Amino acid sequence: MATVYRGYDPRFDRDIAIKVLPQELLHSDPQFRLRFEREAKIIAQLEHPSIVPVYDVGEENDQLYFVMRYMGGGSLSERIKKGVFSVEEATQILEQIAPGMDEAHAKGFIHRDLKPGNILFDNKGTPHIADFGIAKITQSESGNVTGSGIIGTPAYMAPEQASGESIDNRTDIYALGVLYFEMLTGRQPYQADTPMGIAIKHVTDPVPRILEANSTLPTWVEMIISTAMAKNKNDRFSSAVEMTETIKAFMRGEAPDIQKNKTTIRGTPFNKTVTPAKKKGFNPLFAIVPLLLIGALVAGGFFLFNLFGKNSPSLTPTSIPVASPVEATSAPVVVESTATTAPSNPTETVTTVATVAVTDTPSVSALPIIGGADKIAFLHNNDIWLMNVDGSDLHTITSDGAKKFNLEWLPDGNTLLYITGKTVKTVNIETMVEENITSFTSSEYFESFHVSPDGQQAAISLSRELHVVPFDIEKLKNVTKKSALLEMKGCLFFNDLGVLDARWSNDGQNLSIKYLAPDGNNIAETIRILDIHRCSDAAPVRLDEFPLGRFQFASPLVSYDWDGDLLFFMNSNKRNGGFGEIGFYNTFTHKGQTKLAPINGTDCCYRDLIFSPDGTYVLFAFQDIRDTTNAVFLYYIPVDSLTTGGTLKPIPLPDGFFTQRDEAPMPAIRPAQK
Repeated sequence: MATVYRGYDPRFDRDIAIKVLPQELLHSDPQFRLRFEREAKIIAQLEHPSIVPVYDVGEENDQLYFVMRYMGGGSLSERIKKGVFSVEEATQILEQIAPGMDEAHAKGFIHRDLKPGNILFDNKGTPHIADFGIAKITQSESGNVTGSGIIGTPAYMAPEQASGESIDNRTDIYALGVLYFEMLTGRQPYQADTPMGIAIKHVTDPVPRILEANSTLPTWVEMIISTAMAKNKNDRFSSAVEMTETIKAFMRGEAPDIQKNKTTIRGTPFNKTVTPAKKKGFNPLFAIVPLLLIGALVAGGFFLFNLFGKNSPSLTPTSIPVASPVEATSAPVVVESTATTAPSNPTETVTTVATVAVTDTPSVSALPIIGGADKIAFLHNNDIWLMNVDGSDLHTITSDGAKKFNLEWLPDGNTLLYITGKTVKTVNIETMVEENITSFTSSEYFESFHVSPDGQQAAISLSRELHVVPFDIEKLKNVTKKSALLEMKGCLFFNDLGVLDARWSNDGQNLSIKYLAPDGNNIAETIRILDIHRCSDAAPVRLDEFPLGRFQFASPLVSYDWDGDLLFFMNSNKRNGGFGEIGFYNTFTHKGQTKLAPINGTDCCYRDLIFSPDGTYVLFAFQDIRDTTNAVFLYYIPVDSLTTGGTLKPIPLPDGFFTQRDEAPMPAIRPAQK
């Protein structure tokens, strides 16, 4: 729903494309800002000759924008309209974009909307991949900011995408297969009266035989299409380059054995193109009826938007730009925003498709799931307690009464790690078995120990120096001092600053550290983000620093948390050992926000704010400064509620559960277990 304008950069004497987010949408839906900010970060990380480059990103007068290379050669959809491609021509295009797709996949990004309109050509005729704005970050479910619908274009959706199942790089391989089919035949593989009907066919119908659409093609093309578009993603090519190399081998007259290419391919599904796999208990009515209802709602929403959004950029329903009977007028879910001042520029098309149900009985988790989480661990009376996210099944995990901090879940989902004194310990929530990992009794300070999202590394603040070492429990059991940590030859040893704490990014490439910084004649706690992906080969690169130098916020920072991407929470110390005001920081806009008052309209007092696994909820402890009883409550609320307020209820705990006014729950949220 962004708008792309053609512009001119006088400084470098070049044409550019400027992609902006309409202010009306920004104000009406906070998710649009998150999507736009995510696209900026994704594209910034995807540097490849076959991906459209970005020159600049910023915000002006509450208007977010990208500056990108202007692609003057048009789109693949325009070229397909001019005629069918030869095998050589179609393969050359795949060969040029395949390395870019594999580069994105290697970094954990999935395009999810690969289609002819997103393959743009420069003035030399070289194809580039555009629009990673709806990519899914596979390392963390918090990357999903699309809501309950599925974003993509029905004609190019893999079955697992249309069905709302988990996706990976092979979802894009399926779309490449559709592109190859379309280039060689001039039409899409599936035909239906509505986009919804096409999405259902991708789930239920067999892969169409391309030789029936174009009998002049070599017979081996059938095998390429049936493998790339296999219903089971395990039967597809494992990478885009593998697909193109297989095609080139056939073109040389060789006979590559697709069954032996990669371990991810269990054998060519060539013979599966005639008879579809029977889906037990599937009844199309379960998919079609909800889709019709959603289509009606979308149409109604489109009418209301046009009624009240008269000052927004013009929105024009368009048909899918290929030889197909599908028209947007039959189901107005394809919306294209085009700047009227630049009719020749690329356009952005986003289609929201409802999840296609494929079973009669939806699976139901045994545990409630909110914000991508199912359980919450926290501290109370110096012991670890555990409950479901709705407050049910509350019980203790430890009973020693020893003071604890640094509570976090390990990636296995059953183990909690924490520090007591100067000892790192774990406890298994199923067996209740506790284990000592390591102790640093001779060190003056031991303040944090955090394991990376993939469970491979640990960031340790020891004597206010930062060590990033392999998270090898057996080796760590023999480590009791700094020299032993250094002997582990970890990724990083950093002693330029007095490091107090650290948090990992979702991809494990960056660390945010809380450290002691000079502030005039005083010392203030502040946060710095470091790029550490090169480990000891180069000094860590400072990416950002706050609140010092960015916005006013009282030191010390009692606690802070990172969503692993763009957003940070922190809280000051105003009373009762760590309750204070909320600070919020956005690394994309470089703006901070304070005086947030989500509960009872008061900005004090809060502590221990942490993001849910998917980044949509926040958990914190609250103590109303106006309440003389000093009662403490835990809240788990949508992130948006921090600014919108409303009627918010605490997690239901027994009356008088928290009895001490200086309770420090320091909670940890477990990602929902599959």
